[in-house]
Amino acid sequence: MTDGKQPHIDHWFAELRVRFVGLARRRVPEDLVEDLVQEAMGIVFEKGFQPGDEVQDMPGLAWCFQVLRNVIGNYYQKQKTRSREAPLEEVAEISSGLTPVEALSRDEQISAVNTALDTLASGDSKCGQYLRRLLDGQSPASLAEEEGVTAAVLYRRVYRCRTKLRSLLEASGVAT
Repeated sequence: MTDGKQPHIDHWFAELRVRFVGLARRRVPEDLVEDLVQEAMGIVFEKGFQPGDEVQDMPGLAWCFQVLRNVIGNYYQKQKTRSREAPLEEVAEISSGLTPVEALSRDEQISAVNTALDTLASGDSKCGQYLRRLLDGQSPASLAEEEGVTAAVLYRRVYRCRTKLRSLLEASGVAT
């Protein structure tokens, strides 16, 4: 505090904090307001403030509020991720060494894949045909020749079909 700049900057940060608290109270539970505001203030101080800055050199309010919005958004993203975490019982099952696919018998696996292929074929007949023919042992090169497309085009189509099949199997709980 040698040149009188510090009180102005302190006042600027105090005013910013008041505004941050007001906004954060409308966005997050009350018990988290202080933590998130402190995190945002730390980022503003660390990235937007240089020693010797005047008040007019301080970062714009829009940027400061964007920092707070990002901190709040990060909090909700973490909450969303935590809500998707497996419950402890499921973790215990998985740690037992068996994945959901391994827990199924071979017949159940084949049945699940066939059901998914039938569902896929009803929505996109070409996908069902491509995958069934490949599963029956037809080579991709001969399939591409029969379809009148290059191997690269066929591989892209088969990749999309496999992605759709995987989505169906995941939705039914067979694949992870």
